[in-house]
Amino acid sequence: MAQPTEESSRVHSILTAYLQSKAVFTALELGVFETLEESPRTVPELAARLGLEQRPTRALLTALRGLELVRTEGVEYGNTPEAARFLIAGRPEYMGGFAEHQNAHFGHFARLGDAVRTNASLNQRVLKKGYRDQGAAAGEGREGTGRLIQAMRVSSRLQADKLAATVPLDDVRSVIDLGCGSGDYSIALAKHHPELRITSLDYPAVCDLTRANVREAGAGNQVEVRPTDIMEDPWPESDAVLLSHVLDGYGPERATHLIRRIHAHLPDGGRLFVHAHMPSLATGVFPYLFGLILLVNTEEGEVRDEDDIRGWVNEAGFRKVETRNVSLLSGLLVATK
Repeated sequence: MAQPTEESSRVHSILTAYLQSKAVFTALELGVFETLEESPRTVPELAARLGLEQRPTRALLTALRGLELVRTEGVEYGNTPEAARFLIAGRPEYMGGFAEHQNAHFGHFARLGDAVRTNASLNQRVLKKGYRDQGAAAGEGREGTGRLIQAMRVSSRLQADKLAATVPLDDVRSVIDLGCGSGDYSIALAKHHPELRITSLDYPAVCDLTRANVREAGAGNQVEVRPTDIMEDPWPESDAVLLSHVLDGYGPERATHLIRRIHAHLPDGGRLFVHAHMPSLATGVFPYLFGLILLVNTEEGEVRDEDDIRGWVNEAGFRKVETRNVSLLSGLLVATK
């Protein structure tokens, strides 16, 4: 029998990684972290409180202890600081909405082979012409838009401050955030650049949620939210345009249409900022995997790397292009007209 190696252990970790996320999804669904935040509990106490048998409770707690999301003190289990910070509802950095969204993905990914074989979106969230129902997937309704935006907030917060600190805004007074989603990138730009005026554009149902986030952040004096079809409706004048995680949802035809519109809109010297999961500019593994999420959710979406986007902006007529890393998850391309 072959002896275990570092390489085989790595592959083993990859093949069993689903157990980690599913353990956390289940713990959130059952209220494990919320209950342990009230006070540490033994296995029998937690099982009784949650209406579970002791055996599955013990198995789930053991998994969470291995993930360092719970810890033991004698025979009692309690949350680690990480769990208390990110996995308790109502906390500023709560990631439960993101977990709920990923758990929904989990069901779709059981059929990933079908999507790969047929090149067909499994939930029809984004069609060739754009989002089918303002962010909701097939059969979701308006609550689907809310779940998507809440999930986007978690991802955005991991990148927004770093983007705001990285993007070159010298001589820029006004920015349009096209496809602004949760508004967290607009909010971060406002926080880091107090003189900047930002207009955030997205579908009407999305803008209802964006406005609430902008108000909560106290950024309403700098950020104006307007419902707009970004592909077809006119935009207000601006010195620059931000496209953050927008192009990857579309095929090349729609992506190039949008970039040409931006080039025509901007004044001479105006800038386009493309922020995306570009594998060659990011530093983590997620951008390489993100294309599978796009395969499940969109009809034509793909991960667009630096070379793809550089080719599109050059073809549209931008005269100067620069790129840089933003975060573990993303990179930035700056194109000047």
